[in-house]
Amino acid sequence: MTIGLYHPRALAGDGGITRSVRSLSAAMEKLGYPTRVIYDGPPGSSVRDSWVGVKHIQAGPLHVPLDLEEAISGLDVLVLHSAWVSYNVVAGEKAKSLGIPYVLAHRGAYEPRILDRRRLAKRAWWHLFEKRLVEGAAAVHVFFDAQADQVRSLGFDGPLVVAPNGVEVPDDISWDGGSDGALLYVGRFDMEHKGLGTLLDAVAMIPTGRRPNLTLVGPDWRGGKEATAATVQRLGLSSWVEVRPPVYGRAKFELMASALGFVYPSLFEAFGNSVAEAASLGVPVLTGRYPLGSYLEARGAGIAVEPNPESMAAGLETLIEPDSARLGWSARQAMRPFTWDAVARAWAQQLLTLVPAHA
Repeated sequence: MTIGLYHPRALAGDGGITRSVRSLSAAMEKLGYPTRVIYDGPPGSSVRDSWVGVKHIQAGPLHVPLDLEEAISGLDVLVLHSAWVSYNVVAGEKAKSLGIPYVLAHRGAYEPRILDRRRLAKRAWWHLFEKRLVEGAAAVHVFFDAQADQVRSLGFDGPLVVAPNGVEVPDDISWDGGSDGALLYVGRFDMEHKGLGTLLDAVAMIPTGRRPNLTLVGPDWRGGKEATAATVQRLGLSSWVEVRPPVYGRAKFELMASALGFVYPSLFEAFGNSVAEAASLGVPVLTGRYPLGSYLEARGAGIAVEPNPESMAAGLETLIEPDSARLGWSARQAMRPFTWDAVARAWAQQLLTLVPAHA
């Protein structure tokens, strides 16, 4: 079985999809499955074995591959990453014309609250393009069984590929018990999606004598960092909350390992790479009630809270208690199955069931 992973930005940047494509392709190859990564690059180029560059053109919001046929010919199955994008529409049609089954790895983009963002534009795109793309898929990927209803609500009744993200953290870094003395958030500054407004309201509710310090780290998203800083000022939290630039690589893991606890209060989340990384380092974590948070809570490995300041404030006070260290130990154990080798095996086993039926 030869597997194609298509993502134009597979070579560029440090985004979650980009890193996942790279890690999954390497793990698939390690298992013995030839894997071809198709990315936006000069035609015929290859930055490493089995990577294939395809020229793409940008026209306003449209990002379209040219001459994709040669790059995907001979594949047994093609995995399309992301959703609501023109390049997947083109790739799906080309795969169908060649008789190649494709799987949609939408990465949470069909979550109901994502659908509500720019709803009119998405509704138009759905009727013009996305509906046909979904209906033509051999399977749709989700990270957890609990996310199946999101896909079924779109009218898709075909097979699901269920596999989480893999997690990679340095072997020589682990939680040091909270030497930094502050709780930590690492993620983009999206006030609504990531629940940062609710988090700050929760911090403000805690009496000053018990109020924890909080460090917020990450890239801006549509002015969210400025809005976060303004909220910190408005709530009088400048002495407790610090807003910092993003950090990457080893520096990010060292920062996580020194945190008093890790908070990721998203109102919804497909997976939550930062949570998975912090938990894998043994850091006590607090999350919203999305699938990974619920997974950890069910194993006594995390605190999952309702999306309101009262619930979050209570969770924060629990997180800073001395005995929360047991959560960190349990979190590390709970995340042990989330290796890229295990994830690749789950993908391969499920993809194999698709190929004979569409050969």
